[in-house]
Amino acid sequence: MGKDRKFTVEIRSRSDQWWRYNAAMMCGAFDQSGNRVGFSSVESRVADMGEELKMPPAGVDMQRKLSLETVPCDRIVLYIYVIPHTLPRDNEIGGHPPFPLQVKVAYGGEAVLDREYAINQWGGASIELKVVRPPL
Repeated sequence: MGKDRKFTVEIRSRSDQWWRYNAAMMCGAFDQSGNRVGFSSVESRVADMGEELKMPPAGVDMQRKLSLETVPCDRIVLYIYVIPHTLPRDNEIGGHPPFPLQVKVAYGGEAVLDREYAINQWGGASIELKVVRPPL
């Protein structure tokens, strides 16, 4: 594992509903032997659970993204949580399709994963990713 070989993770959404969700990432960093060598986490909290806001709070970045960086490591186990604090205004499930969440993972500055996940507007999401560094 190189000294500058760190994973970086970024999540974002282009959905106009992204403001209705709190988001968090937790990431364990491991060496080749499977020993945990680090832990990183980040959170973006827009409102308390059950707040049921009618519109985005003042000052919320509608294009917000979350990002984290690990210590030098060989693999990561990443958990992404997207948690609704404000549910859709009506009970018409079909009128509120899943929205996209973009997840990007890089190792040493090189992209290793670029994937879009469909996030249920009613339930949010819990995503687990295991990513191994690419061969050097």
